[in-house]
Amino acid sequence: MRTNQTMDLKTDGTPPRDSLDENTYLIAPAEASARSSHTPSKQSSTSTRDHAWNILLSTTLSRLGSRTWEFATPLLLLEWSPGSLAAPATLGLASALFRTLVSPWLGGLADEWNRMNTVLIGTSMQALGCLVSVGALILYNFLIENNVSGDKRALERLVSLAVVIAAGVVEALGAQLTSVSVKKEWLPLVFDESANSQVSFSKEKRTILALVDLPDRITLSFINTTMTNIDLISAMFGPILAGWILEVLGFGSDSIQRGFAVIALVNVISFVPEIYLLRRVYLSCPSLQRSRGNCRGNSQSSSQPVVTAENSPLGKKGDSSVEQDLAPWVVWSNHPSGLPLLTLSLASLYMTALSPSGVVLTSYLVTIGLSPTAIGAFRGVGAISGVIGICSFSLLRKGDNGDREADERAALSASIKSIELLRRLSLAFLLLEVVSVLVAAAAYATCDTAYVISPLVKSSEALPWQILLFLGAIVVSRAGLYSFDVGVLEIEQYLVDERYRNAVGSVEGALCSLCEMGMYVLSILLPKPSQFGWQVGVSATAVSFGGVCFAAFLCLYHMHLHHHHEDDDDGHSHHHNLRCHHHNHKHTLQQERELNEFGYHVHLHRHGPLRTQISWSNLRLGW
Repeated sequence: MRTNQTMDLKTDGTPPRDSLDENTYLIAPAEASARSSHTPSKQSSTSTRDHAWNILLSTTLSRLGSRTWEFATPLLLLEWSPGSLAAPATLGLASALFRTLVSPWLGGLADEWNRMNTVLIGTSMQALGCLVSVGALILYNFLIENNVSGDKRALERLVSLAVVIAAGVVEALGAQLTSVSVKKEWLPLVFDESANSQVSFSKEKRTILALVDLPDRITLSFINTTMTNIDLISAMFGPILAGWILEVLGFGSDSIQRGFAVIALVNVISFVPEIYLLRRVYLSCPSLQRSRGNCRGNSQSSSQPVVTAENSPLGKKGDSSVEQDLAPWVVWSNHPSGLPLLTLSLASLYMTALSPSGVVLTSYLVTIGLSPTAIGAFRGVGAISGVIGICSFSLLRKGDNGDREADERAALSASIKSIELLRRLSLAFLLLEVVSVLVAAAAYATCDTAYVISPLVKSSEALPWQILLFLGAIVVSRAGLYSFDVGVLEIEQYLVDERYRNAVGSVEGALCSLCEMGMYVLSILLPKPSQFGWQVGVSATAVSFGGVCFAAFLCLYHMHLHHHHEDDDDGHSHHHNLRCHHHNHKHTLQQERELNEFGYHVHLHRHGPLRTQISWSNLRLGW
């Protein structure tokens, strides 16, 4: 049996000289085999830049198309059901419900599929949803022209509404499947593989637009933050673009059907270059073509370790069924390194009515007399706040990168510190989110809301200072939310077993959708503007709960370096300040690769509340 021993570290975080081979240091899972086989080259650096451009351009097409579609679809439903919000509300609830119930199942299947096929299936579902909605629109108009009966017209309208809602659900499921696959699985494999082997050979930069460029050294953190910024910018300009298309193609009428059909068909066409760009990345990146290990439906690659019941990341010792089918929820709940706590901390933030782009808050702002222009400006400022927060997060994160090629013997320490800095930065921005939401809730609680929604105040231009503080705090909270989302994404990319990234990502999406659905249901049960305080209170409670979950994740799960020997069967041991603790722990496939090649690995594992004195001393040392 193998004994796991944590290597003692100096106070500056540097491992002892005799504990590591001079050329051995922590590397990301996908680069473990590549590190020893080749040295940095201009070709690898150029290839990484090409991958970055292809993925970012594909993401831009995908997100901009999705935002225009999400804006236009509810408007079409409103045209078919004038005077009622039931159809758009049904679309929102149905999408959230099916993402909660179906996405984990799809994610589990995606972990069996070829990675390129996963993206193809996701985009095909999106295209199918768009085409079916256009087909329903054409059929509805054809039937209306040939049937004048009122009863038949009502039935045809109802059926058309149901078909468009179903198409919207299919499109939403496909969009989530594609997004999870690219963000959770593709990015860690593509950019971790060559991040440490990139070398700047020239000061010249390759650009597509004169004012757009990529840094000399492309990291996973840079790609994560850039993709999130693309999503925020798409959220700002997607509705503007869709509104312009709907207005121009309406030709002065109130109908948006022609504009909706054009938006849907342009979305379908845009999937072609999107798939082409991702396929270029797939064909030129060996890591994406690599088997996931002993995952269902995949033959195990000879370069991957044999995972037994003893070291399985999700199975228990002596469990002969570890290689049988595992439900995504089981994978998520049994995943090591505190992943459930991390996921809950993020999902809790989605049970909120305090989102500038949210339907609930927008409806309330209308009731207190804000004009559409003011609401649009409020949404735009919220998105800008998110971009500023992400840029700040990226700058603080960039200061940690340094030049790791300068001293390879210190790279292990630098990598561990990088992960711990990432966790602490995520905590700082989450605190910004929590404090801002609590300030917003306090401001709303001190305001005379019955006076605010009265017709007299609605007709005036001035709003009470409490409402202005309420809206300002919501804007500031966006900076914390989106930065924390980027931090959690990068932590999960490091933690999650690569065989189950789609399943785990889909479970996270399901939990987020469940929390969104909870706020919709609460708003349906308490629909009056005078009852909006309940939504504010629940939002503040849910966000605070997310902060507690992440604080528990930091306190209970600590980073340790483990050195393994094949001498006894006493399980796992690691040392802190001459104290030794013995316990068994699970390994992800990435950690097994590191163990097989180097005899050690670094991971987060539960240390227990009684170890907090030791953990805080580690934090003071930069761990």
